[in-house]
Amino acid sequence: MSSQRLDINQVLQTYRLPSLHPDLQPYQFKDELHHSLMNYECGVYPRVYERINKIYQYRKTKAARKLEPSLWQSYYPHLDVTERLHKLIIEEMAKPDFPQRDPDFFKLLGQIWTDKDTESWGQSSSFLELLLGIADGMPLSKHAHHMMTSTEQDKLAELPDELTVFRGHVHPLLQGISWTLKLDVALLFAVGNPLQSSVSVGTVQKSDVIALIDRWDEDELIVLTRDVYEIETHPIDDRWCPIERTAPWQKS
Repeated sequence: MSSQRLDINQVLQTYRLPSLHPDLQPYQFKDELHHSLMNYECGVYPRVYERINKIYQYRKTKAARKLEPSLWQSYYPHLDVTERLHKLIIEEMAKPDFPQRDPDFFKLLGQIWTDKDTESWGQSSSFLELLLGIADGMPLSKHAHHMMTSTEQDKLAELPDELTVFRGHVHPLLQGISWTLKLDVALLFAVGNPLQSSVSVGTVQKSDVIALIDRWDEDELIVLTRDVYEIETHPIDDRWCPIERTAPWQKS
């Protein structure tokens, strides 16, 4: 074992999921949410409340942090999000230099991955692996680090060479490209999941990290699971049911 790790089972004893924002609670029916700013036909479970709350606050205040010029918002703006994503995949994969593209292509990917209007397959591991070329076994472009903003690149550079990372996932499968430096964030994707789930902890070399994405304040690391080692997986059982905790808007 490379370093002393947190006792996840001990952390679970006191962990509590966030509650859905009070403004949205009257508009939730089972696993659906129908609000003028938020509309989900299914999949609204406690594990995604914090993400939904962030999107709601973003849209309500219109105070998004513009860390990079939004190439994505100007990409076929007359099309809806799903059509734009489909257009992107078709056009980019047809180009002879795919996926060894220029920095703007990877800036675009970073913006899609963090865009608060692509809460579907635009933020799925399979989508990102496809556009990075990883899904087809292609070598990663030297420009892939441009998925990060300059602030995120600086933050990654300051991290140690060996990192402890976490991932919440459906049990027993451990696949995907998204890990995090924060146990709390991984637990959001495990506790409260309607399916049997787990949280895994592992170690990764910083040199294997494709990108650090922090525009959601989640310390997310884009890294292939095959590059994570010393993995321990902790199944989440029925004891870890969603219980409200102090929400961000209630803090002084």
